[in-house]
Amino acid sequence: MRPLRHLGRDEQGAAIIELALCAPILAALVMGASDLGLAYSRKLALEQGAQRAVEKVMQTTQLATVQTTIADEVALQAGVNASQVTVTFPKYCDGRRLPDKGRDADGFAIGSCEAGEKASHYIQVDVHEEYDPLFPTIPIGVKLANGNYLVTASAGMRTK
Repeated sequence: MRPLRHLGRDEQGAAIIELALCAPILAALVMGASDLGLAYSRKLALEQGAQRAVEKVMQTTQLATVQTTIADEVALQAGVNASQVTVTFPKYCDGRRLPDKGRDADGFAIGSCEAGEKASHYIQVDVHEEYDPLFPTIPIGVKLANGNYLVTASAGMRTK
């Protein structure tokens, strides 16, 4: 009976038990932080590629359309396929976006503003990519059917 009472008061090894309980939680936090950091880094790279492409819109050559030039530039800068890039030319009337009913000769949305409204034209670049996480059990955004996550980025510029 005496050894059992001695064992009940023994505190050796308590730190090991506490570590065994806390280590999985700490490991999950570190893994989640690293996956979030990598996904955010990829999003920033996509945004930077889109922004650089919008900045180069004035350097469009006669060999391609504005949309093709921007999509190719985003693909080059962000390391994605041009098919993952969408270039649109929305038109706004006093902050209200006009519905997309087609394009005029310059590529901008067709439609007119009401009397007294000021029209503004934009170039909008949207990029999307699938991100394959290091630790797929940690949710970091919109999960796709194949287990990857969708990373999107946008950039825009007012043209007139």
